[in-house]
Amino acid sequence: MRNKLAMVLCLALTLILFLCMNPTKAPAKQAPRQDARSRVPEAGNLISTTATASSDKPLATGKSAVTRIADASGLKSQPKTDAAEDAPSKPTSAVVSETDRIRALEEALQQQNHKLTQMQKLIEEQQRMIQLLNGKTGGRNSDTSQAEGLTSAVSPATDTAPAKEIPTGAAASAQQNQQPSLEDRVKRVEERVTRLGPIRLGGDFRFRLDGILRAATRAPDPPLQHVQNVRMRYRLRLNLDSDVNKAISFHGQLSTGPINNGLTLDQDFTSTIAHQPFFISEAWMDYHPNKNVQLQGGRVQEVFADNSRFLFDDDVRFNGFNERFILPFGDKGASSIELRAAQYWFSNPNVAVITPGSPLATAGDEIGKIGRSSNLFHQGLLLNLRVGEKWAHQFGGDVQVFREPNQIQLASTANGVVFIVQPGLGLVLSGPMSGTGNATTTPGGAIYTAENFHVARVTYRLNHTGFHVGEHAYPIMFNAQVARNFGTDARERDATLAAIQVGKPARFGDMSFLYVFSIKGANSIISQLTDDDLGTGTGVNLRVHYFRWELGLARNITLQSLVFVQRELRNSGQFPNFFVPLGAFTPRQYRFQEHLVFTF
Repeated sequence: MRNKLAMVLCLALTLILFLCMNPTKAPAKQAPRQDARSRVPEAGNLISTTATASSDKPLATGKSAVTRIADASGLKSQPKTDAAEDAPSKPTSAVVSETDRIRALEEALQQQNHKLTQMQKLIEEQQRMIQLLNGKTGGRNSDTSQAEGLTSAVSPATDTAPAKEIPTGAAASAQQNQQPSLEDRVKRVEERVTRLGPIRLGGDFRFRLDGILRAATRAPDPPLQHVQNVRMRYRLRLNLDSDVNKAISFHGQLSTGPINNGLTLDQDFTSTIAHQPFFISEAWMDYHPNKNVQLQGGRVQEVFADNSRFLFDDDVRFNGFNERFILPFGDKGASSIELRAAQYWFSNPNVAVITPGSPLATAGDEIGKIGRSSNLFHQGLLLNLRVGEKWAHQFGGDVQVFREPNQIQLASTANGVVFIVQPGLGLVLSGPMSGTGNATTTPGGAIYTAENFHVARVTYRLNHTGFHVGEHAYPIMFNAQVARNFGTDARERDATLAAIQVGKPARFGDMSFLYVFSIKGANSIISQLTDDDLGTGTGVNLRVHYFRWELGLARNITLQSLVFVQRELRNSGQFPNFFVPLGAFTPRQYRFQEHLVFTF
């Protein structure tokens, strides 16, 4: 009975619910909502084209993003009953899923726009860096076009509103950040230099590892200790140049080096922590009214200096004057004749009458006469011939005439340095001038065996453009020189040198190879003025093989390796009045140098 009553109640409740949800009333209530839906897509479709164009992939539902947004907003704006009545046609879970995908798409668009903005800033920064390195405003256009090309390559994926067009923004930024031209910057630098002073600075710094090795003598040769000297050295040179006007200029150089050794500017790593000296190495005025005339006066380079290590050391400077006159000829003046002359002072004794105890008397000057200065007069010519585009020849001849040369030897003695050198410096030196090697009439004396030094020299130099290995050029140079001292009839008055070089370091990877062979007799040239590396311990009375290899590590940075193999020629007493510091019995001597040169 109870089961039947429950069944009747369920049937009655079902009938009541069916009557309450009568479908005949739904169309009247849904009509306004359908009108609203019919209007919303019309407004949404105006936007949907842009949204569709901004994405290469259509949505999976087949509707545009904005259409779905409008549908979702329309559903949310109706009462809950309306949403419930729409449930059979559009489930709520589907609407929420489409909304999340729309939001994800909007976030992706925002991230891509942010990345494009960062890329635009990066391109503009690269443009500024390129212009700063090139120093030219002309590069701005090319860089901007590259930026536009890069931007256009990225922009098709996500085009944004016209206000964010990257090419237009990059062009505007390029105009705002435009750098001044190279000419303008050079002009500004010159103006600043002029305000600070019209002096141009330059120079070089060199590390030198220097090793000298020589064995000791064995009986029956005279006793001579071995030499094993390995040291570290450096050289600093500071150049100062200024133009007084178009025809007159000034040059000066300050340099390190021991004051009593005029053959080197190297400073040893020694003397504990004492400050190192810095002296005047060069100082002259240069008068050049045109390119064919040059007159110099002051502390100058030797007028025929060629860094060949033959006549003069490359660190020697002279007090005096030199002149050069160039006579061009040939096709466009490619060839020329150079007339050169020089007048140098070594001393100024300021002695009215030479007395028996005077140092000048020990140097061979006549007692009772006036003390005269020691000088060098050097004159000659060079013939420069240009043959084609690859060959160049140079023929030269010159004569050196020394007056009172014994005063140079006198300065290398203990008494002579006090008389000849120290008064002019105003300093007390630690020892006499170095560089001895010539034959003297007595051991360690102040009088040369050669009565005079009238040295005639002939030189020939050949230059060829050489060959290339990859990007590296290897020019070729050959040089031969012969000298004779016509001021004496004594033996050992001749000297010769031959050199060949391949390559010239100018940039990274460039190399050069040099070989030099030289013989210098004990009476040929003055040892105190010639090279002290080609001759160690003596500048003359030797035979030397010299090898050099250079490697360009970078612009203005060079690595050099040098090797000298030296043997002496004659012994003391081998000729009348002939005494030399190092005799032929001296064992073979080896010298190794490693240089690291920085030029600035």
